[in-house]
Amino acid sequence: MPLPALCVTVFVCKIMSEILKECFLQPISHNHPPIRINTEQTIVGRSPETLIQDQNCSRKQVCLKANLKDGYVLVKTLGLNSSVLSGKEMQRNVGYEAVEGDTIELLPGLYKYVLKFVYETATPNQLPDEQSSSEMKHNIKAEETQEEKKHKAQKDGSIGNSSGSGSSKRSRDGETAAVESTSKRSKVVLPETIIPVKQEPETKPKLTPKTPTTADTWQAVDGKLLHIYTSAGVMASEKIAAYDMDGTLIKTKSGNVFPKSIDDWQIAFSEVPNKLKTLHRNGFKLVIFTNQAGIGKGKVRIEDFRQKIESLVRKLGVPMQVFISTGPGVYRKPRIGMWQTLCDRQNDGIPIDVARSFYVGDAAGRPEQQKPFKRRKDHSCADRLLALNVGISFQTPEQHFQNKRETDQWTRPEFDPKEVCDAMDKAVNVPLLSPISARLTGDGQEVIVMVGFPGSGKSHFVRQQLAPKGYEIVNRDTLGSWQRCVVHMETCLRQGKSVVIDNLNPDVESRKRYLLVAARMKVPVRCFVMDVGYKHARHNNEFRELTDNTHSTISEMVFNSYKSKYKEPTMVEGFTEIVRVKFVPKFTSKSHEQLYRMYLLEK
Repeated sequence: MPLPALCVTVFVCKIMSEILKECFLQPISHNHPPIRINTEQTIVGRSPETLIQDQNCSRKQVCLKANLKDGYVLVKTLGLNSSVLSGKEMQRNVGYEAVEGDTIELLPGLYKYVLKFVYETATPNQLPDEQSSSEMKHNIKAEETQEEKKHKAQKDGSIGNSSGSGSSKRSRDGETAAVESTSKRSKVVLPETIIPVKQEPETKPKLTPKTPTTADTWQAVDGKLLHIYTSAGVMASEKIAAYDMDGTLIKTKSGNVFPKSIDDWQIAFSEVPNKLKTLHRNGFKLVIFTNQAGIGKGKVRIEDFRQKIESLVRKLGVPMQVFISTGPGVYRKPRIGMWQTLCDRQNDGIPIDVARSFYVGDAAGRPEQQKPFKRRKDHSCADRLLALNVGISFQTPEQHFQNKRETDQWTRPEFDPKEVCDAMDKAVNVPLLSPISARLTGDGQEVIVMVGFPGSGKSHFVRQQLAPKGYEIVNRDTLGSWQRCVVHMETCLRQGKSVVIDNLNPDVESRKRYLLVAARMKVPVRCFVMDVGYKHARHNNEFRELTDNTHSTISEMVFNSYKSKYKEPTMVEGFTEIVRVKFVPKFTSKSHEQLYRMYLLEK
């Protein structure tokens, strides 16, 4: 039974009235006392204090700096050999944020420590006032001289013996002070994709004070393609701890891949509740993003699934916001519709700091594994790709909850849209057709037979490049059958027109129909092949469906059918020339280009 709204509010206020007092690094072996982490810097390595004599461990192996106000410890590897933070190998001289319960291995697999935080209850006058604090910082900043700014940057921007280029300092205006700086969840680098997330203006308006929700609420968005559950006690935050649900927070009791019933679930890892409670106490907003196509297909009742979500949040014992995608489209991971809804409408106007937010999911594209623990091959890499699309750090459940080390090995998608776009940007004056001797139009009357996947850009190329040159377009979608296409082609040729066949034409048989007619009328035939593979074409199709409401849906079965039938065109078929056409995307807006650069397929 849910707690009354008043009780929930009191509970949240009590949690939020605790302030971080001290941070300690406790050895898991308990062979020496915990090490207190100072607010300036604490060096840990080979020393009498740690009892470490291993020459592979530097005397200055790691540097730690406690940020009591924001509830984290900044960790940086200084030694020549790498150190590990919660299963993730850290780069040398790069800062990472760590929170309570995170583990540090001074050397991979050796000298393990866990972070422990000590809190105290704050009196009302100890609680920070966000608006007054922000105004004070602004006034101080305005009064700083150039000398003071330089001194402050040198003091705050470096820890240990690192140079300025390895600084972990971040601007509190939400901008990155240096590209190399990182959070524990991810290095603060330029994101792998351009993210259409609202940027914080230089002059920030006063934000409404953060207040927790007082009651559980459900919303249905965009024709019920997205359902949002917000439990009592949820508070907006610039720090987001986001999770997949199935295989990450919960697993089936039955052991089946898919649940047998709405009650066939249990907590996936024993560490889940405490980890979430720690993050909540440290100011993170806890969010779930889950794909549930079964609801859209009518296999699962939304009323039953809502009960499941409410039961899960009660079981976890922390306030959470849950986003449920029920079908295809912009909300389905790895597309960023759920994240964008969180940023735009579900965080009380608080800008999200992508450098301090992270996402955890089991759909990570990992291959099957036998050792050190057995694991099936991941069903997709949708969770990892969502994190890449958004520009936040990613962890697997084993890394995040159990601090297990994961290799960086994962099966990358066959098609990387960002790489294709970057290559196009760098390619200056690259010809549209190859070989380079190929010409767009022939010297006289001719037939051009197009070959390519649906979504490969055939029709766009034909309309933009050949139709203006006087070529008559013969298209099965318009005429209804290949027989009518053949008749129309012959009619046009008798009228002295050149013709372009804008169909899929995957195999020898489908192309032969047009070659026979042209041969009988003594008209030469060239073949234009779109230089677009299977995954690239599917990406294009998904992009069209997301940006063009008039575009008809093309099922995956059609793509697979074309792929199975495809035979590379050859001169033996009767073509006078075979030309390859480079795909060059054109965008009507910047937002469309940003979307195209993202991963839209799940694997």
